[in-house]
Amino acid sequence: MWDNGNRAQTPIDFTVGAGVFLLTLAFVIAFVPTLFDPFSAAATASPVVSDRVAAGVAGDLLAASPAEPGVLSPACTVAFLSANATLGSEADCHPAIAESPAAHFGIDGDVQVVIHAPDERNPSTNASTLSIATRHGRFEVEPDRTTADPSDAAGKDVTVSQRLVSIGGTQYRLTVRVW
Repeated sequence: MWDNGNRAQTPIDFTVGAGVFLLTLAFVIAFVPTLFDPFSAAATASPVVSDRVAAGVAGDLLAASPAEPGVLSPACTVAFLSANATLGSEADCHPAIAESPAAHFGIDGDVQVVIHAPDERNPSTNASTLSIATRHGRFEVEPDRTTADPSDAAGKDVTVSQRLVSIGGTQYRLTVRVW
């Protein structure tokens, strides 16, 4: 009735089974929370946000034509950088040209848009003044449009996106910082 050849579970079998179970449980506990990260609310300073602002500024807000998104309208660029709604309406720019970039793109953080020479170092703090000729005259403008002091970004998460743009045949770099 009792067969000595068929034994029950030995201690080594139990140890291996318990080890596999504990490793599986540790893996599940460690990695399940990361499954929900793509569905959580994104932080303001994410690459997606800065890239969306850069694409929107270069391709829609300041573009001379929808067919050429990297070619900026000189008058619209001046109206944007100087927050001049009158020049924006005279030059037939986007209606939100004088709006804050953060308000226009629905961002709850701070945004800085800088148009600078392609080889300029640290344009967020020392961008040189742009001289832009338009059909409305020549304008000397600060190439920086920001919702807050850029030095406030120290110690915060800042994401940066850039686009190469052209204003009146001259190549510039459009840099967007979001924090």
